[in-house]
Amino acid sequence: MPIDNNDCQQEIVRLMSEDANKRNEKEFLDWCVELAALPEDYELKLKDGVKADIELQPFRWMSHGLDLLRSSKGIGAVQLMNGRQGPFLDSYLPYQVFQMGTEIFLKGMWLCQFDDCRHLAHEGYVGADKRRNYVERLKNDLGHDLLKIIATNREIPRYQADPTTMRFLKIVEGVVRCFYFPLYQADKRGNHWAHSRYPKRFYKDTDQEGCAAALQSYPRQWLIVKLFEPMETHVDHLWQLRAGLLAHRGKKETAEPDNHC
Repeated sequence: MPIDNNDCQQEIVRLMSEDANKRNEKEFLDWCVELAALPEDYELKLKDGVKADIELQPFRWMSHGLDLLRSSKGIGAVQLMNGRQGPFLDSYLPYQVFQMGTEIFLKGMWLCQFDDCRHLAHEGYVGADKRRNYVERLKNDLGHDLLKIIATNREIPRYQADPTTMRFLKIVEGVVRCFYFPLYQADKRGNHWAHSRYPKRFYKDTDQEGCAAALQSYPRQWLIVKLFEPMETHVDHLWQLRAGLLAHRGKKETAEPDNHC
């Protein structure tokens, strides 16, 4: 009886898939056992004298914000052979992801105006008092209100003089107002922008009715990414962030005495 090559190939794919699933399942179980066995007081610890505190390098803020905006919730996955799930047909950014990613990106743009932030190299240091001052300004002057952060960035002279930046801020404001505006009177109480990250249910108290799914109309994720990605490069060039760091480091190295003579 002749061998059907297609059937043979499908059987090989099936066996390989089963083997991969078994390995993944074993790795997952081993991982769970290892974590479940940790002491109750186990925690990550830094080296003596080292503390984790606020990052003040603007480009890192924008990069982290863009990383979040590149995250997405997929829609309508392609079905592959043997029931395996393929790539998603489309994707969007849930409110929580967009809000956090955009907030971090825009605050990175705000930090660009400060020399000590722009010149902060990989191993650079900022004193504790100055760190606390920036934390207070990021928290109190900007907060979580995206429209307030956008308005604050518009007041920065270098952005005011740059049509590309002003157009970007106008489009981002449009995205917020059309798709991601919080529904907790956020325009009156800025902390409600953060509260809106929590899962929402929509209520009509007069009729004692509720609905879990409503207003789920978000733009496609690739549109958001295509808006923000070029802006990261543009702001880098506008403030000479990476080029300035290289120049600043070169001057510092030139000024240091040669101890090898």
